[in-house]
Amino acid sequence: MVYVWEFEFFDSGGMVDAVPCGSLGGGGTFGSDLNDAVASAADYLACMVDDHLMGGVDLPAPDFGHEPQNGGKIIAVAVSRELGDIPAVTAADAARMLGVSSARVSQLIGAGLLDSWRDGTKRMVSKASVEARLADSPKAGRPKEAPVAV
Repeated sequence: MVYVWEFEFFDSGGMVDAVPCGSLGGGGTFGSDLNDAVASAADYLACMVDDHLMGGVDLPAPDFGHEPQNGGKIIAVAVSRELGDIPAVTAADAARMLGVSSARVSQLIGAGLLDSWRDGTKRMVSKASVEARLADSPKAGRPKEAPVAV
């Protein structure tokens, strides 16, 4: 499906900021020039769409015809995304990659530490969330207490 959203692009400290218009949420992105900022806005929109697809939640309805709020220009950005476009592994494969049990993967999903969704009878986990977990892997055991200053 194709998703279209308006962004405002404006100069900001030698960079070009890209801020989504309407109800997409706060935040935004930037680029070194307008072309780079438009590409970054497309990546930003794709990530927002992916988050909504994984969560099974519809994006807010886009509205058009926004006026610049920061003296920039309004450009519509479009991306084509489907749930199947998101690189994913099964929950069992995620458990093997992380070196944990399937039950632990379920706990991590429940805690919001892994992104997942159902594909028929299979639980799919985004590869990006598994890789992020591997990169920021907590060590086994209880954390040491911080030394107390005397």
